Amino acid sequence: MRNKSLTHLIHTLICGAMTCTICPADEPSPLDPDVGIVRLRDQFEGATPNLPASTDEPTPQEVNEPSEAAPGLVVPPSPNFVADDAEAHPLFLRDEVEANNSSGVPLFADRVPYVEGVGEAEAPWFAHWSEAAIEALSLPVEPLGFFTERVTWSEHDKPHTELEWHPIGIQTIPGRPDLLLETNEAFLDSGFLSQGVTMPTGAVWRPSIWVFGTYRAGYNYLRRPTGRDVSEITHRLDLFGQVNLSGTERILFGLRPFDEELASSRRFSSVDLHDGTTTDGLNAEVQTLFFEGDFGEIFPNLDPFDTMQLDLGFSVGRQPMLFQQGLLINEDRVDALTVTRNTVSGMGNLNLRMTGVYAWDEINRNNNQDDPNAQMFGLFTESDFRFSTVNADVAYVSSDSGLGSLFAFGLSAIQRIHGYENTYNTSFHVLSSIPTDGETTASGRGVLLFGQTSWTPHHTHDLVYLNGFWAIDQFTSPMRGTLGGGPLGQTGILFSAAGLGQFGAPLSNQASDVAGGSLGYQLFFNDTKQQVIFEIGGREPTNGGDAAFAMGSRFQRALNQHWLVLVDGFIAKQESQAWIPGTRIEFMAKF
Repeated sequence: MRNKSLTHLIHTLICGAMTCTICPADEPSPLDPDVGIVRLRDQFEGATPNLPASTDEPTPQEVNEPSEAAPGLVVPPSPNFVADDAEAHPLFLRDEVEANNSSGVPLFADRVPYVEGVGEAEAPWFAHWSEAAIEALSLPVEPLGFFTERVTWSEHDKPHTELEWHPIGIQTIPGRPDLLLETNEAFLDSGFLSQGVTMPTGAVWRPSIWVFGTYRAGYNYLRRPTGRDVSEITHRLDLFGQVNLSGTERILFGLRPFDEELASSRRFSSVDLHDGTTTDGLNAEVQTLFFEGDFGEIFPNLDPFDTMQLDLGFSVGRQPMLFQQGLLINEDRVDALTVTRNTVSGMGNLNLRMTGVYAWDEINRNNNQDDPNAQMFGLFTESDFRFSTVNADVAYVSSDSGLGSLFAFGLSAIQRIHGYENTYNTSFHVLSSIPTDGETTASGRGVLLFGQTSWTPHHTHDLVYLNGFWAIDQFTSPMRGTLGGGPLGQTGILFSAAGLGQFGAPLSNQASDVAGGSLGYQLFFNDTKQQVIFEIGGREPTNGGDAAFAMGSRFQRALNQHWLVLVDGFIAKQESQAWIPGTRIEFMAKF
């Protein structure tokens, strides 16, 4: 009985498109819009009185619609079927089917009418004007990309749509770049972890040793307005050895054997190309040596159920330190103790991190001058809110020397602003310094306002950035390393030093009675293996000094997994002085 019904159903599904010898000739086509859907439904909802009572076949009320019950059956189109004519045949939609439905369960969802002309809210006039100005700043991206493509024989990266996808075949996954030395457990390697050693405190340590670093070598040329020009070949090596005890505990040891730290600068090993003289910067001074860990992970037996909130991170020893993106503190080595409390939440704060710092030695003040008598106390916080990440930092430097004591604070907000035309990455900083023993070159009174904005132009992977600053009076940082320069190095490549040899910043990065900014374009090529930055910048003193303006560019290309080449060039002009050009080429290896 059931096989016969199934055979009849198959024939009724196809007889509307071809001649069938089984179905009666005068029977209407099952695909006729007037009766087709009802007939197909009858095939599935017909009563089955001959089935035994214990059958697992569904009752008529449980049977799904034909499109769900027979997904493998393909119904050929009928000449009588016209989709646009659905409104003229209510049977095709729901009326008679719903009328014959005795289960009470709706067989069709309610119609959702389409309303034309519903668009987004109209942007206010000030949004049109402001974003139109921002879009105007993005116009040079295309000609700069075209120019770079022709000069460097490269391909400008652009977004691709699904219509542009094409098969590329099976690609080989690049191998993991090895470190200089790896024992026991390799860096970012796959495989099984060792069992480790259980310590008396309950911690499980899996000791391993890594040796890695960065080597930089380059040529610098810089014309000076007075004195002899810079023309040198110099190099630098940052070498690190790390002893890993667990995922949270490690000992880091670092050397910089080719450049030696002096009182307010560093002496690099170099060769002067004017007369061939050499400078020896070889040294064995310890640049970095600290231990960091988590108290709760070192002593897990003290809190086996993790209820006492003993997860306090800490570090002790000689270490680098950076706060407020280098605007407040930028020190490459300082002897300090830090204690961090993380993952604190509540009152709209998704995550609060607090770090207390005490530094007692190797402190360089705002003028990059070493102050052996100084000590620093600080509290630095970072809070993640729904719309922004807020950093609130305070620091106090106590010194018995002539450089004086200083209190400084910084407040910043980092967020993405969603406009009507684009999305903008922004950060705003307010910093202030207050001397407690009178003003000196290292302890000045002042305020620094600093802002950064960047966005990706439409239909590109590139980045446009616009940064600005205003220094009121003499803002001074509590700590700045010998290569850190002034607080304004974050403004752009024209305000930051290379950190290699005597090639300084084209524009001064000191923050005393000055306003200025930079506009830059960062373009990516060859699947991000190559990037080029074009930047213009300037600074205008607010106390009547000489203004300065500069233009520069940077070319950077990865040669392989370890080596990259970098080329910088600029030309700067200060009032009452001649144009000053400079260029450098550098090869960098990361191993």
